[in-house]
Amino acid sequence: MRWVITLASVSVTLLLVSAAATAGDWPKGYVVHENSESPDHKFGLVVPAGSESEDADEGSEASDDANYLANLETHALLGKIAGANHVENQRHGNLNVIWSADSKTCVVNQEARFGFITISVLQLKGTGFQQTDLGRHIEKALVAAAGDEGTGNAWLRFAPNNKLLVRALYYTGNPKGMIVGDLDGRDKNRKIARFAGTFDLISKKWSASEAHKTNHWDALYVIYDEPNPSEDKTPERLDEDMNEVYESLRSVLPPGRFAKVHQEQVAWLKERDAAKSVEEKSKLTEERTRTLRAVVWSQ
Repeated sequence: MRWVITLASVSVTLLLVSAAATAGDWPKGYVVHENSESPDHKFGLVVPAGSESEDADEGSEASDDANYLANLETHALLGKIAGANHVENQRHGNLNVIWSADSKTCVVNQEARFGFITISVLQLKGTGFQQTDLGRHIEKALVAAAGDEGTGNAWLRFAPNNKLLVRALYYTGNPKGMIVGDLDGRDKNRKIARFAGTFDLISKKWSASEAHKTNHWDALYVIYDEPNPSEDKTPERLDEDMNEVYESLRSVLPPGRFAKVHQEQVAWLKERDAAKSVEEKSKLTEERTRTLRAVVWSQ
């Protein structure tokens, strides 16, 4: 069964957040969230330090565990992020933040142990920011496609012309069973759905939004879930990552489309094998893996 979420059914929640504090109001017991800084290093997310941090303070002013967008240069809070309550160093959960190249927009994706809780776009505006909720629309589409409530993982990318690409996977069974490569051990009654959407950052509307059932959890997860830049980058690991993505595309692409990818791969292998150094081969392998991943993002 294929479910298409029409644009007429889409509603987007906007929240304009004004400047919430001056430079002297920085909450005690708060830290800048790791990997949340903008490309220009001017902005970032400020969250409660957590009990394991040296910055934690039992007398913290932030008893509500609120998360803030802050100007890191002036030490001023730009406003509270609605729905976000991540605590640094917590055992389960994460707060993923990606920024546009111009440091004017970021996407905040708060995850629990097994999937996303909230997904919001924050766009700087004056001395504050405008917050747009995306998570509710994405989850609603996935629930409709799967036919039941479950757990979802989402991946996001900024694209040209003020577009935001969103891809997500949803699983209705026991989330502990959703381990890549362990299909045989999973709940046989599970239902899996995939979401693909494009959000226009100017109009605050979905220019494309579609969800449907899929049997390709493993393959799509491998393609979407890019390695952390700090992870192992030995030639062997880079080659392994590329091969995993290539084989995953074999599973999810129509035969005719994969045949074209295969031809391109054969030609690329000749180019890679002609490289004279290990460093050059590694660079080519990383570039090729990014190209292979982009095939699914373009669909």
